[in-house]
Amino acid sequence: MINLRRLTTNALLISLSLILFFVEGFLPPLILPPGAKFGLANVVTLVALYLLSDFDALTILSTRIFLAGIFAGSPTVILFSLSGGLLSLAAMILLKRTKKFSIIGVSAAGGFFHNVGQILAAIIFMSSQKIFLYLPILGTCGIFVGVLIGLLAKEILRKIFFLTTCGK
Repeated sequence: MINLRRLTTNALLISLSLILFFVEGFLPPLILPPGAKFGLANVVTLVALYLLSDFDALTILSTRIFLAGIFAGSPTVILFSLSGGLLSLAAMILLKRTKKFSIIGVSAAGGFFHNVGQILAAIIFMSSQKIFLYLPILGTCGIFVGVLIGLLAKEILRKIFFLTTCGK
């Protein structure tokens, strides 16, 4: 049987993550090196990971990647985004389950592993292991951006918790 509330929640979060993905495309490039992004849409995945099930977070992440790739990219963009996103989500799920890491630590690791997944896809796609040399730069950026995404997600969850416990 279809859970209409779950379906609606996931659809809204997928829509929100797509909006954040497209908004980020309009932002001017900042201090990040080539290939690095802030990944604003990942805040939705992180919030879903803490509010919903692992499967819901996976559904939201993968649907957003496919739709964004169809609307604004190519199969190659989908390949790189999916490889980074899936490895990132797997790492975040495992670290969250240990209960030894804060949401900020989980997110920082997710940022790092997102770049690891993309580097591995690039090595396979381009048949060159030299791309691995770019991991220290992208990995450091991933950790930094992951901390920022984690701080944002923590604040969103705090507000949601406040609204649900203290009335409307």
